[in-house]
Amino acid sequence: MNFSRREGPFVAKINGNLLSVHRCQTEEKWGAESGTLTGNGISTLFFCSLRQMPWFVVHSDGLYAQNAHDALTPLYRGEDAAQLLSCITGLVTTAAGKRRIWHAFGGCSLAVALGLLTWFAHVPQPARMAEGADLLSTVGVSPVSNAPAMTSSFKNGGRTDTPVLPQQLQQRPAPPAPPADGWDMPQSVRAELPGNLRKAAARGLFTVALSSGHARTIYVFADPACPNCQRMERHFETAAGVVNVVVFPVTIEGREASLKTLTPVMALPKADRPAAWKQLFAADAGIGVPGATQAAPVVTDEKKAETARAAIGVNEVAFRAYRLPGTPWTISDDGRYVPQSVLSSPAALIAFLNGGEHVGQ
Repeated sequence: MNFSRREGPFVAKINGNLLSVHRCQTEEKWGAESGTLTGNGISTLFFCSLRQMPWFVVHSDGLYAQNAHDALTPLYRGEDAAQLLSCITGLVTTAAGKRRIWHAFGGCSLAVALGLLTWFAHVPQPARMAEGADLLSTVGVSPVSNAPAMTSSFKNGGRTDTPVLPQQLQQRPAPPAPPADGWDMPQSVRAELPGNLRKAAARGLFTVALSSGHARTIYVFADPACPNCQRMERHFETAAGVVNVVVFPVTIEGREASLKTLTPVMALPKADRPAAWKQLFAADAGIGVPGATQAAPVVTDEKKAETARAAIGVNEVAFRAYRLPGTPWTISDDGRYVPQSVLSSPAALIAFLNGGEHVGQ
């Protein structure tokens, strides 16, 4: 994979494990569409192998590289060495992130996975937490502060911006209260959600169908490494006797460990996935008892493994796009959040699905 980045006069490129750094004259142009250097006046500063993971450091009058047991090697001298280090740092960080995504999605399956994202509505920003969020394994969110409000006045053709006084700020209408279920997603998007989930489930790529043939359906985003998912699994299996329970596996809690666990399950034919999924939650899962069933089968077909990783990656994107606060998160076939309290009783679940207003409306 090739990556490139420009910052000021510096252009850094990564081709495989080779880092090359160039300097352009001020009149040089950067090909926006092709991502290549154009024109004359380009000078190559240095090449460097990234295989040994060198350290880059600005010291005294320039940029230096150092491996674990080597002395500092000068790469570039100049007052703008700090800008060059910033360019290299940004490039290496971007390349590492994209390579992790490529590895997780499984090479060529990445293009397939991204194409299938059309089943999901892209909604940015994570959600606020509801009361009782301790029943979920939540996704961390950093708060974002608001900039001071300003008022503008025009005089003699000029504009003056003045901060709004505290009294004026107090007169602003209060922000809307968070939804009762803690799911901060517009109702217009919720209205489209059931159809999107139904279409995604029909593909048979992204889901584990614990049951079918019932009149109603619930969709569950769950991670086998999530303690609350483990606690609720028996309730989902009980609910499967009265409604269709369709699971979208994600790796919110266990990350790489969950991906490793889920890949063999999702690589199976869809008819074989429910048994493998339930085995992940069995009391003896992962215990080397002679004669015991393995927690998950071993994948021998790498192409199937790539497709499975890609499907899990799509579920991960959907989880964040739909602003789901945590796992397990259960959604009814009419777009409502299904409280965990009604999942403990099949009768309570049916009553919830068949009556009452949508939560949060």
